[in-house]
Amino acid sequence: MMTSFGDLPGELYAAIVEQVPDEDVQNTVLSLTRTLPSAPIPLQHLFRRIRIGIARQAILLYSRLRRRKGENSEDPARTWVQALSINAWTVDANVVLNIVNLLPNLESLEIWIGPENFAPEHLEELFEKPMQNLRYLSVQKANYYQFLKGAYFDSVLVALSRWPSSQISAFSITQDPIDSSMAFSNRQSFAQPLVFFKTDPILSILLRSRAMAEPLTSFRLRIPGRPAVRSLCLPAAAFQYNSDGQSHQVPAIEILDLSTCNVLEGEVDMILAQFQTLKHLLLDDCPIISGELREGEWNAMGKRCALAGVRRAREREKVLKASLESFVLAGPDGAAVQLPEARRVRRGRRGLATATISLRAPSPPPTPRHATDSRIPRPAKTRILPCLPSLKTLCTTVSTVVRPAAYASIRSEFEAGWAEGIAVLNVTRARLRESAKNGVNIVRFAEAREDPSSESESEGWKDHSAAFHGLEKVDRNDAEAFSIPVEFTSAVPILCFAGSKGLEDHPPGCGHSIAQMTWKDRS
Repeated sequence: MMTSFGDLPGELYAAIVEQVPDEDVQNTVLSLTRTLPSAPIPLQHLFRRIRIGIARQAILLYSRLRRRKGENSEDPARTWVQALSINAWTVDANVVLNIVNLLPNLESLEIWIGPENFAPEHLEELFEKPMQNLRYLSVQKANYYQFLKGAYFDSVLVALSRWPSSQISAFSITQDPIDSSMAFSNRQSFAQPLVFFKTDPILSILLRSRAMAEPLTSFRLRIPGRPAVRSLCLPAAAFQYNSDGQSHQVPAIEILDLSTCNVLEGEVDMILAQFQTLKHLLLDDCPIISGELREGEWNAMGKRCALAGVRRAREREKVLKASLESFVLAGPDGAAVQLPEARRVRRGRRGLATATISLRAPSPPPTPRHATDSRIPRPAKTRILPCLPSLKTLCTTVSTVVRPAAYASIRSEFEAGWAEGIAVLNVTRARLRESAKNGVNIVRFAEAREDPSSESESEGWKDHSAAFHGLEKVDRNDAEAFSIPVEFTSAVPILCFAGSKGLEDHPPGCGHSIAQMTWKDRS
């Protein structure tokens, strides 16, 4: 006897629904439940990923989630929801807050801020309580009307930075540019409205907070015309330590999208030096190189990208040297040493009657200062081994005066500059290997999310553990640690000039394809 489609066990229906694309799951499950009303079709898939496209759907969803099966039994549907997308401009913010508060297992949250529904206070209240299971957070397409009224969302970033921990691996903040069809959009004096009144240092604090520093691997910030690099990258002179004596952790970001922001040409290698794990950098509609092509500019760009590790090593060496000198010049109690003032030398010729000898007893030697206290170990000379480049793709847009026919020559010029940079990096690492043979301590940046503090103490750096935080010892006899694999010379980052809209004219494996899988959209 043959079994009909309506008599299948629930496990088979679940396996069938698992093969359906995410965007079609809801319609598929609804069709099955209406076609086979008595079949054991699992309803969990109906609630796993919810997308609200009109305001009325939010009210209906809230009413459904508030149902109770019994006097003390809550509807299990609220535990099935893993992804919530608010893709409507007019949804009541208070309804959204009530919905999110009912979802204990929410992993993905996407919100569109409309002209009159969301205020900064709503988002601040939304993120006041940590969401322990949240992995993807996106504040999408922020509309400009709200910001013309003087409403700024700085408090939202502050609220997120106060979370004790999180699992957010992808974080997106996007502001739409002014619509070109509006009457005032063509005015030269009309500036882009501000979503945040001040991103420096709030954005830097957020990225280095406990909520973001550990899990974050993908970050997108699109605020048209707004400088962003300074907010993301701490300068070397401002290198700080927290209350535990450890340096602030920089998130191991692999995908960084700063499209439409005001990113200049000289800030590209600054970004690469700050994030040593960065693989995909998207800078569409950024003025990194504008105007007509000039000979050698893309060669210089490729060389700087390859030598980002050298820049980072030099900046950290300055900080390390200053930290060690301040430690040695401090007394056992931590007080600064008062060094004797130099004797003032009078100008002019010495008189003939000035005595050249003295019959007085010699003065006793000066008392050794704390700086020469034998109890304080003097660290040996230390150099930092530049890390290898991690960049795989670079996406940007060039001026409209540059025709697509010139893209091939740009890529060739970039590849030549990359090869020159790799050659310089190879020479630098070889010199450090010779220095290591001559007794110079060589350290390198520890791999992301590794804690080399125990190794540092075992190597005799216990008294300087704060200064060496994030660094690890390099074995001077390890030839592979100083060499550069052959694949780094040929693995030139993929350049893409096609922009983020659409999928045409993109080279295979460009950063846009990687970003679209991460951000789950086409923007």
